[in-house]
Amino acid sequence: GIQAAARGAQEALGIEAPKHMKGLQIFIADIRNCANKEQEEKRVEKEMAKIRQKFTNPKSISGYDKKKYVWKLLYSYMLGYDVDFGHIQAVELCSSTKFSEKTAGYLAMSMLLADNADILRLVVNSVKQDMSSSNEHVAALALNTVANIGGSEFADNLFADISKMLLSNSAQLSAYIKRKACICLLRLYRRDSDTLQPEVWRRRLVELLQDRDVGLLTSASGFVLGILEQGTFPMHEWGEVVPAVAQCLHQFVQGECPDHYEYYHVPAPWLQAKLLRILQFFPVSSLCREPETIRQINLILHNVLTKPAAQRTPPPAGDKYKKRGKADAERQNRSNAEHSILFEAMNLMIHLEDRCDPDTTRTAAGLLGAFISSTDANIRYLGLETMARLATNIGTHEHLERYKNLILEKMHEADISIRRQALNLLYALCRPENWQQIVDELLNLLGQSDTLLQEELVLKIAILAEKNAPHHHWYVDVVFKMLESAPDSVSDDVWFRVVQVVTGFEDGLSDAEKGALQRHAAAKALQALSQGGSMLLHETLVKL
Repeated sequence: GIQAAARGAQEALGIEAPKHMKGLQIFIADIRNCANKEQEEKRVEKEMAKIRQKFTNPKSISGYDKKKYVWKLLYSYMLGYDVDFGHIQAVELCSSTKFSEKTAGYLAMSMLLADNADILRLVVNSVKQDMSSSNEHVAALALNTVANIGGSEFADNLFADISKMLLSNSAQLSAYIKRKACICLLRLYRRDSDTLQPEVWRRRLVELLQDRDVGLLTSASGFVLGILEQGTFPMHEWGEVVPAVAQCLHQFVQGECPDHYEYYHVPAPWLQAKLLRILQFFPVSSLCREPETIRQINLILHNVLTKPAAQRTPPPAGDKYKKRGKADAERQNRSNAEHSILFEAMNLMIHLEDRCDPDTTRTAAGLLGAFISSTDANIRYLGLETMARLATNIGTHEHLERYKNLILEKMHEADISIRRQALNLLYALCRPENWQQIVDELLNLLGQSDTLLQEELVLKIAILAEKNAPHHHWYVDVVFKMLESAPDSVSDDVWFRVVQVVTGFEDGLSDAEKGALQRHAAAKALQALSQGGSMLLHETLVKL
């Protein structure tokens, strides 16, 4: 029964059984059996010469042979060989009434001719005709080709036709075709962002985001995200989509998702991540325009951040040479999906600032503290990076302060990207109450750090010392300590700033204070020059 159904579907679409492509199968087998590269090149050159000869007499070649030869050219191209002929035959296949021949033609256009505007111009009419076909597989094939190629030729000639499919004929189209149309429009819009007007599309995008088909929702959200990323129009022009995005997201966070769209028991993670990103593009005032919308967004964030911790625990690191079992792989995939949603939710929470529920912020701080202790280096990095952005809001420091020592430990990580994120976080958390501990720890690390991080360390230490030190004597001491630990990394900006401070460039100091500061600085300089060692007569010290 299943085989009969498959044969019926093949006949309906014009797809021949694989045995009808015997010549292609033999060619592939010959290539695989070649003992070395030279044999492969000879076999490919022989086949290309044969195909070129066949194409010189187009009247004697059938559609089936044309398709077979184009497939051979595509296979050769995928092996890395140049294919500079057969283009017209590929264009002719696009106009075929047989689905298998049309597939070969469109695939050849996508792979061989994507940058050839003159040839693409020849298939525009075929694409237009196929997009409106009553056979949705043919329509999908044409739309796939447009999405794969993009380009100015298709943008100029097809954007209006594809837009019409969603704006005017939407009720007649299946969700399958609407998905393809959204992907096409996204590709073409990125090519020419002047082709779409908010007043025409706002209402339609809202309707697409209210659909029940998860595949269509994923394509539509990608289209909306692409529009917002281009930034062609002010965000308020698209504010009408915010309630629809929030409502759609709420449904999936609550678990309202067909089983076949769950990824390791996570409901449509790619869709959830896209919807969370869309909301981050809008100013907080737009998100708060309707009280119900901001209430719903806060509820969504609360639900995402308070899921049971066991659901997002990555598998233990273990021995990197030990083969992972199926259960470990599944646990890792589920953890990745859940963390992708979690971090996007935190990004939205950071974007909301004071309009986010305080309990949610406290929960997020606790989760980030757990993440920077994770056995997974990627989770540690993302935890530090997200916590650094959260720390830009002074009101969150009370929740993050307790992780200061843990963050300092991350400055000893082998991975420099993690150390750099830890440094950024410490810089964001530094205040008059804790600056001395942080700066002292960073000074101790300065001499041990590699040169890739030393310059950044020096700059941040200098800024923190000047900003937080109770008086300028501390600032001078810190700069000389940096000259002792990493003289090559102390830039001209740093030592020049010390000179400004010591010479009285700064207002607010009395003559007595200036004199005391200058005597202190001179004594430190004399002490440094007298100590010897690797810093002796270093160019930067001499300048200072």
